[in-house]
Amino acid sequence: MSMTSRNRLWVIGSVAAMVVILLLAWFIGIQPQLASLQALHAQQQSIDAQNAREQAVLDQLQADADDADQLEAEWKTASASVPDGTGVPDFINQLYALQTSTGVTIERITVSDAAPFVAAAPAVPVDAATDGSATDAGADPAATTGTSTDAAAGAATSTTLDASNFATLQIGVEVSGEYAAILEFVHGLQSGARLMLVNEVEVSTVAVDPNAGAPVYDESGALVTPAAPAAASHQARIGGFIFSLVNADEAASTQSDLGADQAAGE
Repeated sequence: MSMTSRNRLWVIGSVAAMVVILLLAWFIGIQPQLASLQALHAQQQSIDAQNAREQAVLDQLQADADDADQLEAEWKTASASVPDGTGVPDFINQLYALQTSTGVTIERITVSDAAPFVAAAPAVPVDAATDGSATDAGADPAATTGTSTDAAAGAATSTTLDASNFATLQIGVEVSGEYAAILEFVHGLQSGARLMLVNEVEVSTVAVDPNAGAPVYDESGALVTPAAPAAASHQARIGGFIFSLVNADEAASTQSDLGADQAAGE
């Protein structure tokens, strides 16, 4: 073999050895390091995202701490609006105070026992029902109806308020007085400390005594009390609901019917 051929073999062998060394260096040394760097980079991104979330929570807690007085005031207002327990005596006292401030006379108060809260199922959209009929013309109507009902019930279910911790109490109040005073009384019911949903108001006019407001004279004929126009009197029946954070099945009975003397606190 000539010198030229041997040199060529040496060159080929050297190049092949260099290629093998480079491949070994890549697979054994460089590639694992790059994979490790990529994993560390992904881990760093995850840590940065978690830190950002925790910082947001800390910022919100700091903001809540700065507004602690306002949050406490809002909590007290909400607690008075829908209290723990039925709170009927406090509500009756609220009615007494409203009677005094508006000038009406409470004739009767009725309170029912607490009833478990029942969430109303949302109405099924008409177009959804139409589409279902068009695409499933051969489906069993009973099966279709059952599916819709189950879906609606699931959509109406609350994870916070349910029959075990929320109840309604039906309230009835009968009052008498001037029309403007009755309207003010109804407004007070809707805007008072205890939330009341007024869903019924019936107002009727009471016949006025023609002798009411007549002048009064003493024995000598001197005028003691001048004539005064008699104000038209009205009666109203007001119905609605109050709400409580209580299990209705475990709450004590609140059913009561307070007549005029009791309602006026006499």
